[in-house]
Amino acid sequence: LFRSLSQAKQVAARDRRDWKQRKWFDLYFKADEAYDALDRFQSLYPSPSAPGWDTPEWQRETHELMRIMRTVHRIAVVFPRNAVVQALFDATAVFKNMDEATSKERLEKIFDAVEGIRQKALIDTSVLD
Repeated sequence: LFRSLSQAKQVAARDRRDWKQRKWFDLYFKADEAYDALDRFQSLYPSPSAPGWDTPEWQRETHELMRIMRTVHRIAVVFPRNAVVQALFDATAVFKNMDEATSKERLEKIFDAVEGIRQKALIDTSVLD
């Protein structure tokens, strides 16, 4: 009986670690998508004076970028507050002024936040053996 209980606790602990890692990976996947979306937006519209700024196509691109940012926020907001999640919010919650979407510094901040999340999402190497 003691052996069964011990094994059950080990299985439960492993399942909990796996679940936590999957949640971090889900957030990483969406945060990386947000980085890619901003990178794409910046390649299309490198500055507010770029051709096509404030056109119907720009508006569609802006709406898509904001949709992706809201999606990553929906996932991140359910995580307990910690430095990694806060860095993501700090990097992605500034797009009320769309000029900010052209900032290379903003893109770098999002990249750094994604890297922090990636570190949390890393797969336990024992599963690869």
